[in-house]
Amino acid sequence: MFSIDAESRGEVDEIAKRAIEAGGMIFSEPAEHQGWMYGCGFADLDGHRWNALYMDMSKLPEE
Repeated sequence: MFSIDAESRGEVDEIAKRAIEAGGMIFSEPAEHQGWMYGCGFADLDGHRWNALYMDMSKLPEE
C-alpha cells in the first residue's frame, strides 16, 4: 500500500473523487478515525492500493 499525506480533510475528499473519476475503486470511504485522523483507501486501475490520510495534530490525544 502506498500512502499520501493530505493537508486537509477536503484534500482527502478531493483525492477520493479524483480516484473514482480516473477509474479507481474506493475500498474505504473517507471517514474520521480515532478523532484526529481522516482518510480513505482506494485501488488504481492496476490494483495498487493507496491510502490518503490527514492527521490533525491539534486533536492528538495527550498521553
